Amino acid sequence: MRRKHGLSLHRTGELKYGKERSWPDPARNTCLRLFDINALRNAMVRFSQDLKYRVCLSCDLSTREIILSGMLKRITLHNFMSHSHTVIDLSPGLTVLTGPNNCGKSAFVSALQILADNTSGDFMVRHGEKECRVIVETDDGHMIEWKRKKKTVSYNIDGVDFHRLRNSVPDQLHEILKLSKVKAGDADEFDVHFGEQKSPIFLLGDRGSRAARFFASSSDASVLIEMQKLHRSKVKTAQQEYQRQQNELKQAEIALELLKPIPDLENKLELLNLSYESLQKEQQQIRNLEAFIQEFQQAEQRVSRLSDTVATLNILPESLQQENEQPLAVLTQRFVAIEYKTRVKQLQISALQTLTVPPSLQETDQLEKMIREILSLEQVAKSASATGDCLKQLNEPPHLAETESLQKMIQKLAVSEERTRIDRQESRVLESCQSPPELIDLQKMEQLCQQWEQAADQFNAQCSLHAKCESEYESVRIQLLKWVEENPSCPTCGAELEPDQFIRTAETGLQGHSHGT
Repeated sequence: MRRKHGLSLHRTGELKYGKERSWPDPARNTCLRLFDINALRNAMVRFSQDLKYRVCLSCDLSTREIILSGMLKRITLHNFMSHSHTVIDLSPGLTVLTGPNNCGKSAFVSALQILADNTSGDFMVRHGEKECRVIVETDDGHMIEWKRKKKTVSYNIDGVDFHRLRNSVPDQLHEILKLSKVKAGDADEFDVHFGEQKSPIFLLGDRGSRAARFFASSSDASVLIEMQKLHRSKVKTAQQEYQRQQNELKQAEIALELLKPIPDLENKLELLNLSYESLQKEQQQIRNLEAFIQEFQQAEQRVSRLSDTVATLNILPESLQQENEQPLAVLTQRFVAIEYKTRVKQLQISALQTLTVPPSLQETDQLEKMIREILSLEQVAKSASATGDCLKQLNEPPHLAETESLQKMIQKLAVSEERTRIDRQESRVLESCQSPPELIDLQKMEQLCQQWEQAADQFNAQCSLHAKCESEYESVRIQLLKWVEENPSCPTCGAELEPDQFIRTAETGLQGHSHGT
């Protein structure tokens, strides 16, 4: 006599209630130890009340199936096996499902098992439908949905979707349901939550070594071994982390050692910046002096031209009316002042030339702009002051006479002087030139060029024809070589054909292969 039953516990615990009975098994010649179903049910109720665990038990006794549930509050099946849409609200203590065989009671246990393990296959999809769903709600507010559509499986846990799982399940699932398989060692897994109806009782159909490993895994020794493995792993990880931190510490010490000279470098950098600013100011003064010198040279050139003009005017008869000399006196005074400033600036330049080369410059656009503005204002102020000093020493200007005719004469003299200078330059250039060559008849040269062009065209045509012949010759040569390779012997006399001699004969046109006797 054999009874089929399945047992599902959300948390493992030692079952101490119930009366045991034994029935002989003629097929195995052993004794099966089973619990009386009534005593087992009462024990499970007391067990769930004492430890506040929720237990799910499925027992097929031909006409009824019992599901003892907790933790799970509601189970919803949609297009799952024979259920189109079924919702069951589980009671806090015990929920009993009764009915005839094949009415869909076991589908709920299968749904929980598929939800926990993500079983492969599409046998659970209702006939004629494209997808099926299993929805479970727990007392602590979690909602888990498993959905299969064709070959795709997805989970939705508390509103978060999980796709592309293949045959695995999300990590959050086991934390919420606590229906995962128990691992014993590295390879064995035991399902202590679900029992198949058509398979033997748990562990009785397995090998003795597997049962021994299961009972050994439930002892303290296996727990200690697992804890030792976990401790070794943590120690190894901690050592690696310590080694990494030591390496980082050494690198940080090296970096700090390299950064020690930074304060001294900062002080030196500040001194260099001050030196650089002073050199920038001096360099700006030098540029201003150079500009002033250039202006002075231009003024000197103008004075020279005016002196030449005055010398030219002195040649004129004395009976001419004397012009006002006051502007010339003003220019002379300005020339003396400019000459004095030039000597002062030259002394400053000679003093600045003894300085060392300034360091490399950096971007100081704003500072340079401000310095230029200040220097330009100083220059304007100095110029205005010098002009005022000069004007104070002057007397009142006399009455100016009519100088229009003299001005016209000066302009004519300037034009004549410019023309004379240009004529002299042209004469010097022409003196250095050679006399032009004699012209000859260019008709023969044109004929020769035409003949040369015709010859070049003929040569290009012959070159293209030669290249075409070369390509044809190369193709025929390759064909002959291939023919000789394919026919190594003469088809007439059977003598051996030499490729080189064959090609050489074809190129020279001499007598080629002679047939043997």
